[in-house]
Amino acid sequence: MIFGLKKLNYSEIILDNDDEKTPIDMIGKKSLPILKLKNNHYMGESLDIVTHIDSMSGDRSLIEDRKIEIENWIINIERIIYELAIPRWAFSDFKEFNKITARMYFINKKQAAIGDFIEKLNASTSKIDFIVKELEVLNNMISLEALESRTNSWSYTDILLFPILRSLSIVKGIVWPKNVQSWMEKMSEQCGIALHNDIAL
Repeated sequence: MIFGLKKLNYSEIILDNDDEKTPIDMIGKKSLPILKLKNNHYMGESLDIVTHIDSMSGDRSLIEDRKIEIENWIINIERIIYELAIPRWAFSDFKEFNKITARMYFINKKQAAIGDFIEKLNASTSKIDFIVKELEVLNNMISLEALESRTNSWSYTDILLFPILRSLSIVKGIVWPKNVQSWMEKMSEQCGIALHNDIAL
């Protein structure tokens, strides 16, 4: 997101999901993303990377006030969103799942953490209904006028919210309120990161 918002070129390397060695060698644990710095130094933790990139080139972009109300909404809702999204990711055509062993690694790890994927998928309807109501709550927190008035200025709240909504975009049957959908599409365009609506399950 931060590279896209700042219009900076970067190279992306996608690891197989079962590749534990590479990230552990870099930062001591299996965690992504990782930013490769000069002299083969590495940085983990998403927000640390965001802050580093925002401060190293040109004027800072993350200068808008954080919206604590929205961040609290994320905290309260993200578990259910990921319970909807993760089983669908497992059956999607992502590059980190090019090998069957990588896909099975993901399935086994995540099922151990959140439960059986088939049960989660079968329980989707009630969770989707709940999410749609919560999206209406979020809709009232988002101002399209404020969004349109921005010129290369964002907030850490934007950085936190977009991945959550992008994760939810892989879930078929979501009814997106106007403000939320417009905000999400605007951020997708600004970041150069596609939503998953076209592959929703």
